[in-house]
Amino acid sequence: MADEDKELPELKALYDELWSDARTMIKDMKRSISIYLFAGFITLVFSVIIIGTAISDWNKILSGSASTLTYFYAIAETPGAVFYVAFGVALLYWYNRLRNRYARLIRLEKTIED
Repeated sequence: MADEDKELPELKALYDELWSDARTMIKDMKRSISIYLFAGFITLVFSVIIIGTAISDWNKILSGSASTLTYFYAIAETPGAVFYVAFGVALLYWYNRLRNRYARLIRLEKTIED
């Protein structure tokens, strides 16, 4: 019982702190979630560039005019492009998941008074 009496004021202070910073925390969280959208989109854009470069390198190899470095690039770019696409899709998935999870909280941000 003595531990509970000691923890209650600390817990109340924590809740008061959270309440006073609630609007700022929600705005920060909203911005952090939007970073997933931006990063996922940019990652997918760059994956298209990597795929194009890999196709170009494979065409050089198949035409017989490839150097050793072209082989290295083609071998590295192919799994890299697949990884990049998967990573971009994962970022967009997490954006959607977090946006849906915290949608109610983000809507409440407009009702919280300063």
